[in-house]
Amino acid sequence: MGELLVLVAIGVGTYLMRAAFLATAGARPPAAVARLLQHVGPAVLAAIALPALVAPQGRIALDATVPALLAAVVAGVSWKFTRSLPLALFGGLVVAWAATWLLT
Repeated sequence: MGELLVLVAIGVGTYLMRAAFLATAGARPPAAVARLLQHVGPAVLAAIALPALVAPQGRIALDATVPALLAAVVAGVSWKFTRSLPLALFGGLVVAWAATWLLT
């Protein structure tokens, strides 16, 4: 019975959240909220990507964490200087492979 109540509460909550966006489709958010909404995308991306960098196989271990972090740093630095996404991704991939090969 408890599981059914939880499912009903989740369903009602989901419906209310979607209905709130549909009901306020034409309204503009307050200025403070609009400023904060700009940071939602990068925050969500960081929340998804950071665990994959720190614990790539579900655990923090030297042989798995160091190659991922080195690859991320190299990709970030190369993208900052070249502004070429393919070059940054390829550079990070090469560093990840090399670091994995050296540590195993």
